[in-house]
Amino acid sequence: MASDTDFLSRLPAVYVGSGALVTNAMHEILLVKPTYKPGWEIPGGSMDPHEYPRETLRRELVEELGFELEPGPVLVVDFCLARPERPRPSIMYVFDGGTLDERQQSAIRLPADELSEHRFFPADELDDALRGTLARRVRAALIQRAVGGVAELENGYAPGAARGHLRAGVDTMR
Repeated sequence: MASDTDFLSRLPAVYVGSGALVTNAMHEILLVKPTYKPGWEIPGGSMDPHEYPRETLRRELVEELGFELEPGPVLVVDFCLARPERPRPSIMYVFDGGTLDERQQSAIRLPADELSEHRFFPADELDDALRGTLARRVRAALIQRAVGGVAELENGYAPGAARGHLRAGVDTMR
């Protein structure tokens, strides 16, 4: 008879991350530029052992922005399949990070060893600034912020739609 440990060791390990949809008064989205990889991201990061997703985001916002910001409700939960550059599946949460006032915007202090830049982007520039999956996730978060509720996504798509894109040969992982 197999032990619980044997059974659990055969299950896939899952990477979990939490990010925040943070905007300014003009409804532009705050993005940060990591020093360790190309492109832009929303503020947030990887969950540490013994953390819950909301705790992860609280910690990451202090580390990345330099001040405390209490996350609002979850807007998006996105399950992403493993891919060559990330060999484990992931569950990504996007919380409502609220709207920063002028004082908060001027208080942003990026950790130089992790982030090189921050900028507020209009929603119509998301596709240029973010890779496909993250752009879809952020657009879904914007919709959920407006209508309420939580969007369940698979690689940034509505449930079942990502498989259709894979069958059609469309790169859903970018």
